[in-house]
Amino acid sequence: MIAAEIPALPAGESPDLILVPATASERIASIRLNSVAWKGPLDVEKYIARENHLLQQRLTRDGLTCWILVDRNEPEDERTILSSCESYRKTALLAHDGQVEKVSTHGVGSVYCRPDFRGKGYAKRMLEELSTKLETWEMEKEPRRKSPFTVLFSDIGKKFYAQFGWRPFSSSHMSLPATEGGPEKAPTRDLFAKDVQKCLCSEDVFAKLREQMLVASQKTSGAKIAILPNFDHFVWHWAREEFYAENLIPARSPPVVKGAGDDQARVYCAWNRNFGEAPEDNVLYILRWVYDDPTSPAEEQATIQAMAAILRRAQQEAHEWNMSKVEFWNPTPLLQKAVILVDPEAELVHREKESISSLRWTGEEQGLGKDVEWWLNEKYTWC
Repeated sequence: MIAAEIPALPAGESPDLILVPATASERIASIRLNSVAWKGPLDVEKYIARENHLLQQRLTRDGLTCWILVDRNEPEDERTILSSCESYRKTALLAHDGQVEKVSTHGVGSVYCRPDFRGKGYAKRMLEELSTKLETWEMEKEPRRKSPFTVLFSDIGKKFYAQFGWRPFSSSHMSLPATEGGPEKAPTRDLFAKDVQKCLCSEDVFAKLREQMLVASQKTSGAKIAILPNFDHFVWHWAREEFYAENLIPARSPPVVKGAGDDQARVYCAWNRNFGEAPEDNVLYILRWVYDDPTSPAEEQATIQAMAAILRRAQQEAHEWNMSKVEFWNPTPLLQKAVILVDPEAELVHREKESISSLRWTGEEQGLGKDVEWWLNEKYTWC
C-alpha cells in the first residue's frame, strides 16, 4: 500500500510486524516507493522497467527476493510497506584449513524506508529479522544448510549496519579522469562480452583462484571467502548499462566494448558504464581485474605497464560515453603503481559513507573461526 492515506502506524517493536517476501504487486509497490531515491535520470515507469529487466538476468532470475516489513494482520497486496529490501543469492568460495568449498551466500541491496516512516524503528526491525532469515534462506540443498556469510554495500556510513553484524571491510578506490587520449602503443585490445567470458571467467581462472585460496588457507589461520566472479555478474551489470543507454541515448547503439586486455602480459579487466542524473555522475567502473602475480622485477614492470595502458584505454572509453571518470575499487599495490604512471597526482581514497563493503560473518558458529578475509572485494560484487 502506498496511498497517501494510511492506517495508524504500528511501533517498530510490535509483535504484529513480520518480514515476508513480497507478492509480485507488492514488489512493484516497493519499487515505486524507492524510486524517489534511486531512479536517477529515469522516470518512474522506466525505472520499474529497468528493475524488471534486471530481474530477468541469469544472476537474479531465480535468486532475488524482495522483502517487505508489514503488519501480519493486513491482507496480501493491501499491506502497508513499512520498510523493504532485496536479497540476491550468489555463489562463493570458502577456503579454510587447507580446503576450498563452494558455498551459497546472499547480497543485500535496495534497503529502503520512506521518509515519512523513518525514525520509527522499521529499518532496524527489518534488518534484525533479515540477518537471521538469510542464514538459512534457500539453503535447503546446500551441504552446510546455512550460509557462512552475507554482504551488503552501505551508503549511510559504517555504523548503522554494523549493529546488525555487517562489519565494514576495505572500501577504497582510485579514479582517473575521462580523456580523449591518443592511439595506445602498447598491445592493448578491446574486450567484447565473449572475450570477458574467456579471459576473466574461464575454468582456468577459477581453478587458479581456488588454488591461491587453498594455499593461503594453509599458510594463515582464518577463513577466506570470495564471491565467485562468474560471467552472470558481468552480464547483470551490462544489462543495467545497456538499459540506460537505450533509453537515454536511443540514437546510439548500445555499448559493446566491455573491457580491455593485454594478451602478452596476461592482464585483463572488465568494466561497465554507470549513468547518473548529471554528467559528473557518469562513471566508468572497472568491475574486475585478472592478472598473474609477477615472479621477477621484469615481470612486475611489464604487468604495471600493461595495467597503465589498459587504464588509458578505459579513460578513452569513458570519454567516448560522456563519463566523467574511471573508478576501480580496492586497488592492489601493483595497480596503484600503474595509476601513478597514468596520473602522478591520483590518490587512494578511503570511503567513509558511500558503497561501504560490509560482511556479516556467521562462520564461527559453523566451526570456521571468528576471523574472515574477503578476497576479490571489487566492484563486480556490488548489488
